[in-house]
Amino acid sequence: MLPQHHTTLLNVPRSALLLALVAILAHATCLWAGWIWDDDSYVTANSILSSPYGYVDVFIPGNTPQYYPLVFAGFWIEHAIVGVEPFAYHLVNLILHAINAALLFVVLTQLKIRNAFWIAAIFAAHPVGVESVAWVTERKNVQSMMFALASISLYLRHLDAPQGRVIGTWCASFLLFLCALLSKTTAIFVPPCLVLALLWMKKPLQMRVVVGIVPFFVAGIGAGLFTAHIERSIVGATGSEFAMTYFERLQLAGRTAAFYIRQFAIPDEQIFIYPRFTIDVASIVDWLPFLSGLAVLAWGVRCWNQRRGPLLVTLWYGAALFPALGFFDVWPFRYSFVADHFAYAAMPVLALLIVTFIAGITAGLTERQRLVSLTVLITIFVALSWRATAKYDNEETLWLDTARRNPNAWIAHNNLASIELRRAGESIGRSDSSSMRVHAMNALERARRAGELKPDEASNAANRSEALRLLGDLDAALVEIDQAIALQPNYGEFRWSRARILELLGRTDEARAELEACVKVAAGARDEIPARRDLMRLALARNDAQEALQQCRALIKQDPRNADLIANLGSILASTGDMEQGRRELRRALQLRPMFSSDQALLRAAVAYLRLAIAVRLDAAELAEAAAAVETLRTFAPNDPGTRFFELAVQLNGGDQSARAKIEAMEADARAAGGPAATAFAEEVAAFLSKRPTGTP
Repeated sequence: MLPQHHTTLLNVPRSALLLALVAILAHATCLWAGWIWDDDSYVTANSILSSPYGYVDVFIPGNTPQYYPLVFAGFWIEHAIVGVEPFAYHLVNLILHAINAALLFVVLTQLKIRNAFWIAAIFAAHPVGVESVAWVTERKNVQSMMFALASISLYLRHLDAPQGRVIGTWCASFLLFLCALLSKTTAIFVPPCLVLALLWMKKPLQMRVVVGIVPFFVAGIGAGLFTAHIERSIVGATGSEFAMTYFERLQLAGRTAAFYIRQFAIPDEQIFIYPRFTIDVASIVDWLPFLSGLAVLAWGVRCWNQRRGPLLVTLWYGAALFPALGFFDVWPFRYSFVADHFAYAAMPVLALLIVTFIAGITAGLTERQRLVSLTVLITIFVALSWRATAKYDNEETLWLDTARRNPNAWIAHNNLASIELRRAGESIGRSDSSSMRVHAMNALERARRAGELKPDEASNAANRSEALRLLGDLDAALVEIDQAIALQPNYGEFRWSRARILELLGRTDEARAELEACVKVAAGARDEIPARRDLMRLALARNDAQEALQQCRALIKQDPRNADLIANLGSILASTGDMEQGRRELRRALQLRPMFSSDQALLRAAVAYLRLAIAVRLDAAELAEAAAAVETLRTFAPNDPGTRFFELAVQLNGGDQSARAKIEAMEADARAAGGPAATAFAEEVAAFLSKRPTGTP
């Protein structure tokens, strides 16, 4: 037996605190990690998090990348407090993992499992946990585990609770289980583990106990089926990569279970995307893990009367890992059948196996020697966790590390191509054409490598197309985007990219037709928005105000608080001669001042509104809003003559007749200055004065 910590009521909190500190020590370097894969759709570019009603919207299926509403509700709160500062999000992940280490120890202690402290310590420090802690998107893992362990602990307490507290503790346990499911459906391991706990404690399965567990199974099965539906219908876990026979899935389950045992026992390398298994039902070797699992299960059944541990541990491992064994299709299976974060719920039982193994091989040592050995092991795990965390510094570091460790990971090359394309765009913003070409060439090389590894992946062709477009080879870019569309015809972004290339080639009518096709295939999705924006732009270019209005109103319907779009609507209405409605829309846009995309957009809207506002008599309320618009101009263009003109015009509108003489002086000064800009300004001032006879407010 390994060195024990005394688990008295006084010592449990002290040991739990020590385990939490071990977890923090092992993963503290994640606090300096950045944003990586999927963190944009989960946090940084998730519009729901900046919506005042986001805390409600997250509970509507389809509004978030996956239906884990309690995770996104937490992100909404964090976003409101710190914005998109990654440190705070990583800190919460770290704290949750530390809580999980403490809770695991509490649960194991309640079950009177030997070496509970060391099992929890390995869970706290092991590098397989790094992916769940250092990756903000995997908040769902650590949060779900926290609720799951708390649910199990309360259920165990409910079994021996006084009569007056039985129902209360059961309800609290069930509520926590629902919270775990709403954080990540992998918490479906809780009901089977409750049954295993009862068997371990040799509790009689009375009707009252059975009735108390049934709701857990019902909720878990329902959540599992719902998540499987979401993965297929919304996330998109369909296609050839997921078409496996029953026997292929059985073989995959065996290989997956064996992989995590090996990876946990010898954590020599953590790869973000592991090589994808090749499933071959004709290979006897590939069936060995599955057959070994059956043998262990049979052995556990055979020795049940003497020892319950082997069977219960085997079943515990299967329950914890079941969602990731391959019986349910999940999106990451496109890249690999295994991932460290898939094994987070199974880490406690894997830690138990390691501790049991160590107890066996150190049986001849003194207690002090065993203590030193375990401390050294935990120290090694801490160091390995630090090493594994380094790659989460930023997205490029992550994918470079993945491509180096798994050169055949097409997704790594594809995402590195996307990063290079993003940098090329930044170079264009700086007017640095030479840097743009370097990044575009790097992107093309990465995208071609990704295409060699996976020729049927549409996004590889799309990245090649964009790189070629930036390099000026529009004909080749069109060929590549056509290939992407052939592979994925209902993906709006590809059609939008094709329209952009056609427009650059001067084939404007074809570009419009492609944008209209994009609107149809992307109806209700995010890709509909850029397509409608371009249709509006093309309509304005050919002076088709009605088409521009139609597209603008459709965009506002999708995003009713988008100040830029509302301001555009006001300007278009004014261009059609509807000055009154145009002014109202521009006024409405300015009332949404924080929602403008940039200061320049706000400035343009303020100028457009003031031009219309000073032409009519304003009531007191709108006069105050016009004065606020002038203050906006003062902020961004304090020395511009136009700012002073609008200020005086608003004063005149309010009845200050002395402002008229000052405006007339401005006109005279502008005419005296000469030059096209000054003359145009003088004409605008003169036109305003001509509509304002002396004495008219």
